[in-house]
Amino acid sequence: MKNKIVWITGASSGIGEALVYAYNKLGAKLIISARNRDELFRVKGNCKNQINVHVLSFDLENTEELANKAKDAQNIFGQIDMLINSGGLSQRSLAMETEPDVELKLMNVNFWATVRLSKAVLPGMLSRG
Repeated sequence: MKNKIVWITGASSGIGEALVYAYNKLGAKLIISARNRDELFRVKGNCKNQINVHVLSFDLENTEELANKAKDAQNIFGQIDMLINSGGLSQRSLAMETEPDVELKLMNVNFWATVRLSKAVLPGMLSRG
């Protein structure tokens, strides 16, 4: 993983945060994303090799912005070798009790954001084999 460029969404907590530390130890160059910019800088500050960690804060729910965010991410180190879609939301209610706006938000963040980010970076990955 040394010098591989890894983009991790949901990097401000949980599994995403743990992956940041693991890939940082392996020598990867990281782009870390989540909504909370302050938390991303906290995570970056906990990394041993902070110079190879770049913060790119945005909200996965804003699906119309994701293609531009993917371009921003690709411009940081020139390419993306691996995208880890770790960002997501959970909902603790019965299906019959969940409001349509909550369902839409869940689908935008947990499904469409993953699809759109993946499709945005995949052509570059495929062209490099």
